[in-house]
Amino acid sequence: MRGTPDHPTDGRRWSGPYACEDWIGSSAEAARIRDEIATASLSSEPVVIVGEGGTGRRFAAELIHRSSHSGPDAAESFVPIEAGSVPPGKLAAHLDVAAAGASGNGTGPGARTLYLSGIDRAGPMDFGSLASTAGVRLIASTAPPAKTSGNGRREVPPTTSVPGMATIRIPPLRERKMDISALALRFLADACDHAGVGPYGISSRMIAAYHDYDWPGNVAELRAVIESAVSTAALARFRGRVLPDSFCAICFDGDRSGRSFKEMIRDLERSILENTLHRVGGNQAHAARILQLNATTLHEKLKRHGMLRALRQRDAASPGP
Repeated sequence: MRGTPDHPTDGRRWSGPYACEDWIGSSAEAARIRDEIATASLSSEPVVIVGEGGTGRRFAAELIHRSSHSGPDAAESFVPIEAGSVPPGKLAAHLDVAAAGASGNGTGPGARTLYLSGIDRAGPMDFGSLASTAGVRLIASTAPPAKTSGNGRREVPPTTSVPGMATIRIPPLRERKMDISALALRFLADACDHAGVGPYGISSRMIAAYHDYDWPGNVAELRAVIESAVSTAALARFRGRVLPDSFCAICFDGDRSGRSFKEMIRDLERSILENTLHRVGGNQAHAARILQLNATTLHEKLKRHGMLRALRQRDAASPGP
């Protein structure tokens, strides 16, 4: 999937045409979502997309829009609006202004799709007007109903359907774990391409760990983990083919080995030191310059990680001049 799900954008991130197949996944739910996106793109009827934050609601809206409106102005004609920022009872008027492309609204001329996120935060009096915005395609998104709280009380659920609007439901990532491997590999390729490093792989152990994790942040969280791993590799000037597990660890709840956050940071630091020293042939002065550390600080870190003895043995084994 290109783009970060449900993340604000300036509307210009598309680098090429989108197709429904850009919704990544091999699960039955992924196939259903692709079919429903394709169906929605064949008409101009309003649509509401229901899913937890980070599941890809905005990306699905972009796919519908892009599949319906290919051309050089497709990115500019997709206009995002946050429903919660509109005063109660004013949503219809706000949408009319956005559809007209008023200069004061920042949308500019040529808007073809209005993406209205968070309609559950709009006032009840606004819902009836959602399906009647003239001149543009309206795609809205909302969260699924709230679950019963621990004290037995049920919070008021957000609106998950609007009269006159078709509904596309996106399950959380924990309910479509068959998609995790494909998503992780796609995000890895995108991150490597963006950072100009790699290409890298991820160990089967970490892929298994990703399948064991419930991903409360959904697809957006998975992407953040992968991008963080690639950023760490770029910072460490990693030259291997498969990223170390310490780079890819899920820092939110620990990894499968039960390591604490402190232990993961320790292992990450050790990996960076090892990779840097390997790249410079064990030259500590050169490594200190690369890592922007003074020689004393580097020495202390190597001592703390028990790496000095191995370096001394390596130096002793090296042939003299």
